[in-house]
Amino acid sequence: MLTQTNPAALDALPYAELAAPPVNEHSLLGLVELLLKAPAQLDAWTRDSSRQAELVPRLLTLALTSFAVFSLVLVLLFHAAKPEAVPFILEHWSRSAGPALALGLAYPVGLVAATGICLPTFYFFGLLAGVRISVLQVTTHVLKGKAATAVLLLGLTPIYLCITLGMLIFHADDMAVSAVLTTGLALPFLAGLWGVRSIYIGFLGLADTLPPERRCRRTCFLRRLTVAWATVYTIVTPVMIWSLYQNLVARLG
Repeated sequence: MLTQTNPAALDALPYAELAAPPVNEHSLLGLVELLLKAPAQLDAWTRDSSRQAELVPRLLTLALTSFAVFSLVLVLLFHAAKPEAVPFILEHWSRSAGPALALGLAYPVGLVAATGICLPTFYFFGLLAGVRISVLQVTTHVLKGKAATAVLLLGLTPIYLCITLGMLIFHADDMAVSAVLTTGLALPFLAGLWGVRSIYIGFLGLADTLPPERRCRRTCFLRRLTVAWATVYTIVTPVMIWSLYQNLVARLG
C-alpha cells in the first residue's frame, strides 16, 4: 500500500492525488501504475532519501526492459522489410546478425548511457540554482523521466507494430514503408518528450527548498536551467545511439 507523504512536499508539485491507487510498490507493474495514475506520488517518493536507493534499480530495470522490447520489435520489422525500404541512415544494414544485434543494443544501451553522461550536468545545474539536492536524488529524478519515456514507448509499440506489419503484408510502396521505418527510429525520441516533461515537473517541485525571500527569482532560474538540460540531453541522446550503432556494426560486422 502507498504510504502518506508530507503535504508540504506535495504542495510544490503540480497536483497531488486525493486518493492514490493501492499498488504493490515493490513490483515493476506497480511502478508502471504509479507512473500512469499517480505521478505526483512518485515525485514525492523521489524526495524521500529512504526510498531513493530502492527506486533507482527498479526504474532502471523498467527502462531497460521497455527499450529492449522496442528494439527487438524494430529489428524484426527491419529484417522483414525489403532492403530497398530500409532507411538510408542505416547504411550498414543487412540481414546478417551483426547489424541486427548492433541496432538491438544501440537503443537500450545508448539511451541509458546518454542519461549517465548528462547526469553530472543536471546535478550541477541544481546546485547552481541553489536547490538542496543529492546526486542520488538527481539520479532518481532522471530515471523517473526515463521510466516515463519507456512506459509511453511500450504503449506505442503495439500500435506501431500493427501499422508497419500491415504495410509489409499488403506490400505497400517502398517509400511509404521506408517512411514508417524511419518513424520507428525516431519513436523513442518522440516518447522522450513525455519523459522530459516528467523530469521538468518533478525537478521544479524542489523549488520549495529555496529560501523564501529568493524563491520566486530562483524558481525562474531553475526553470531555465531545467529546459537547458533537457535541450542538451535531447541533442546528446541521438548522437550517442548513432555512434554506438556504428561502432557495434564495425565490431560485429
